[in-house]
Parts: sequence; structure tokens; C-alpha cells
Amino acid sequence: MDKDSVGRSLLGAAYLEGDFVLRSGKRSKYYLDKYLFETEPRVLRGIVFELAGMIRERMANGYEYQRLAAPELGGVVLGAGLSLELGIPLLLVRKQSKEYGTGKQIEGRFAPGETVAVIEDIVTSGGAALMAAEALRQAGLVVEDLYCVVDREEGGAAAAAAAGLTLRPLFTSSELGIAPKP
Repeated sequence: MDKDSVGRSLLGAAYLEGDFVLRSGKRSKYYLDKYLFETEPRVLRGIVFELAGMIRERMANGYEYQRLAAPELGGVVLGAGLSLELGIPLLLVRKQSKEYGTGKQIEGRFAPGETVAVIEDIVTSGGAALMAAEALRQAGLVVEDLYCVVDREEGGAAAAAAAGLTLRPLFTSSELGIAPKP
């Protein structure tokens, strides 16, 4: 499946129209239901293949990632698929430290100074991914890149840049034929 086919499959599986409140609090006339594309094996496989290609290309140009990191919950399925595809260990980043067991916010083995790519599903304002990146940085990890499936083009790229991250989307809403809507 090529990138255009992946985009059509993603839209076919997950594009919904109506009146939706996004995680950012904004209202939207459309919604990309990440759980519909992340739970559909054929669509997920295509997305993981294309994102892995983007990461491999970045690494071929001399950049190295020791870890991938996925914020809970939406990024976890993508992160697991990419970890398997690329052979790069995965970190899971909770919204907050758990209150039992080890009490960790970041699950998985890592060492300070390692370089991490954050993996996210849909970026609107970038809130969840930016919080994950900050938690990783506080743990001593180097985080410069944020990969996502779709950038809704509603401020996420600017927010990522302001936080010292480069947003690297597989698709923008414009590329998918979904213009940003109020």
C-alpha cells in the first residue's frame, strides 16, 4: 500500500462528520477517530509502514534514536507497531505517575542522554505529546522530534516548535482533503 492508499484507508476507517469537542477543548465539524484506524489491522499496518519509512529516512541522514516514546493511550498502539517494525525499544509515557507499584510516569528502560522520538496519533494543539516530551526531558532524555499520523493544522506545529520540537506528520489535514474547520 502506498502513502495515498494509506490516507484513503485512514479516512475510510476513521473520518466522521458532526459536532465534536476535541481534547484541546476546540469544537470541530469533523473527527478522526484514532481508535477506528488503530484497531483496523490493514490500516494500522499501512500507517506503521509509512511512519517507519519516515523514521528510517531521518536515521539514514545521520540522526539516531535510542528509544521511541508513546503517550498513553492513543500513541501506544502506534509506538508498539513502530518498535516492532524498527527494532527500537519503546517507552510508554503516562499522563501522570501511577500511584501504585513502581510509581513511574515513564515505563520502560532508558538512560539519561538517550535520544527519543515521540510518536502520537492526531495532533491538534499538541497538548498530550508536549506533556510527554516534557516528562521525557525531565528524565534526562533528548527529545527533538514528534511524529504523528495527522496534523490537524490547528496550532500543533507552532506549539511543538515553541517547545523545541519538530512536528513530523505523516499527513496534514489538507493533504487528506480535510481543510481545517472552525
